[in-house]
Amino acid sequence: MHRLLEHQIKSFLGDKSALPPGWDLFLAAVSDAFTSADADRLMIESSRELISYDLTERNTELREELAERQRAESQLEHLLSLLGTTLESTADGIMALDREARIMRFNQRFTDMWAVPDEILAFWGHKSLMAHMLGQIRDPAEFVEKLDYLCLHPEVECHDTFECIDGRIIERYSLPHPLGVDNVGRVLSFRDITASRLAEQALQREKEEQKALIKKLEQAHNQLLQSEKMASIGQLAAGVAHEINNPIGYVNSNLSSLGQYVEKMFRVADAYEQAESALAGLPLLEEIHALKQEVDWEYLRDDVRDLLRESSEGIVRVKGIVQDLKDFSHVDQAEWQWVDLHKGIDSTLNVVNNEIKYNAEVVKEYGDIPQVECLASQLNQVFMNMLVNASHAIGEGGHGRITIRTGIQDEMVWVEFTDTGKGIAPDNLTRIFDPFFTTKPVGKGTGLGLSLSYGIIEKHHGRIEVESEVGKGTAFKIWLPIRQEAP
Repeated sequence: MHRLLEHQIKSFLGDKSALPPGWDLFLAAVSDAFTSADADRLMIESSRELISYDLTERNTELREELAERQRAESQLEHLLSLLGTTLESTADGIMALDREARIMRFNQRFTDMWAVPDEILAFWGHKSLMAHMLGQIRDPAEFVEKLDYLCLHPEVECHDTFECIDGRIIERYSLPHPLGVDNVGRVLSFRDITASRLAEQALQREKEEQKALIKKLEQAHNQLLQSEKMASIGQLAAGVAHEINNPIGYVNSNLSSLGQYVEKMFRVADAYEQAESALAGLPLLEEIHALKQEVDWEYLRDDVRDLLRESSEGIVRVKGIVQDLKDFSHVDQAEWQWVDLHKGIDSTLNVVNNEIKYNAEVVKEYGDIPQVECLASQLNQVFMNMLVNASHAIGEGGHGRITIRTGIQDEMVWVEFTDTGKGIAPDNLTRIFDPFFTTKPVGKGTGLGLSLSYGIIEKHHGRIEVESEVGKGTAFKIWLPIRQEAP
C-alpha cells in the first residue's frame, strides 16, 4: 500500500528518483495504518457475517417463542372468558377470598343478592364491601368467625345457612380448598332459599293440619261407630222392650187375676173351716185335718200370697230395667233436647249396675241443677264410661266408693265422678284422652272410652277436668253449658 502511495507522491512532486527526507518513515507508518485498517475491515466483515447469521437464527427462535406465547395467551384469554361466563351465569352469588379471608373477586349475582351500591362497586375494597354485607346479617360476628375458620381449615367442607335482618335465609356452601392453589383461600357460594324454606314450612304446616284433620276424622269415625253401636243397642232395647212388654203385660195381668182367684179360694176355704164344727166326730173331719197337716196349710196359705207379691215385684223390676235401657239409649230422642241429667245418670247406673255392684258403693250427692240442652244418649254414654272406668280403677275384689256430685256455676252445670281407685300416673295424665291409649290389660279396654267422651263433651262445647293421685283415686269433672249457642 505504501508503494502505491510513494509512486503517487513522486508523480505529484515531479521527481521520480527520490522522495524528500523523512517521507520513508511517513509512508511506512501510513502503510502500517492501512494494513491494520484492512485487517480490521476483514475482521469486521467476518464478524458482520457471523452476527447476521446469529440474528437470523435468533429471530427465528424469537418468532417461534412469540407465536407460542400468543397461542398460550389466546388459550388463557379463552379460559378466562369461559370462567368469567361461568361465574356470571350461575344462579348463586360467588365470593372468592384470599388466605387472609379478604375478598378478591365476586360475580354479578353476588352484588344483586347483597344490593351492593354503585359507590362501593366503583372503588370497592375488602373493608367497605364486607361492612356492607355484615350490615345485613343477623349475626355478623358468627359470619366473620366462620369465614376465618374456613380459610384456616382448607380441608373442611361447609354447607349451612344464616339469617339476614330482613328475614331472608341464605344458604352458604364451600368445597374444600383444592391442592396446589395458594393464592385463593376460599370460594363461597350464597343462595337465597327464603322462598323454598317458606314453602317447606307451609308444607310442614299443611302436614300438621292434615295430621290433625286425620285425627279428627279418626275420632269422628270412632264416634260414628260408637254412635252406631249405641243406636243398635237402642234399637235392640226397643225391640227387647216391645217383645218383653207384651208377655210381661199378660203375665202381670195373669198374676193380678191369679191373686184375686187365690183370695176367693181362701174365702171358700175359710167358709169350709167354719163348717168343721158341724163335722165333729165324723171320719171325714179327721181326713181333712190329716190333709191340712200334710200340705202344711197355714204355711202354704201365707207363702202363696208372698209368691204372688214377689212375682209382681219382679215383673215391675223387669219393666223398670227395660225402661232404663230405653232411657239410656234414647233411641227415639236423637236430637238436641232439654234433659234432666240426674235421670240420665240414674238410668245409666241401672244399666251398668252389674259392672260395679260387686266392688264399689255408689254415693249420689246431687245438687240443684236445671235441665240441660244436650244429646241425651251421647251424654249417657259419657256417664257410662266414667262409671265403668271408676269401677276398673278400684279393681275386682275391691271395696271402694264411687261418688257422683252435680252442681251449677255461672251458666254451666258440672257432673263429677270420684273414685277411690289406684289413680293415674302423672306421665299418663296428658295422654288419657288420646285414641287407643289405655293402661288396662289386654282384653279389658280399647282406649277409646275417654277419647270418645272427650269428643262428645267438646261437641257440647264443654270441657273435662281430671285430677288424680296415685294410690288415692281420680276425679273427672264434666262441665256443660246449660244452653247451646245457635249454630
